[in-house]
Amino acid sequence: MSHTCHWPGCSKEVPPAMWGCKPHWFRLPRGLRNRIWATYRPRQEITKTPSAGYIQAAKDVQAWIAENYPGLADTSRGDT
Repeated sequence: MSHTCHWPGCSKEVPPAMWGCKPHWFRLPRGLRNRIWATYRPRQEITKTPSAGYIQAAKDVQAWIAENYPGLADTSRGDT
């Protein structure tokens, strides 16, 4: 299964259990990174059943990116 970084516009392939590529992951504030990991359920990328907390954390990450990098087009795919 192909999976790319969730940073808007990034097409770098990453392992399915990872949110994004290393450079973009570390652009996120530590608190958001911690929320992604705290709400991640093992194998959610296989079962396609992320927790409500993970979905909210992912939405909050995209909102943070939009606020802090307003020049980026929101090309998020909505997948986890």
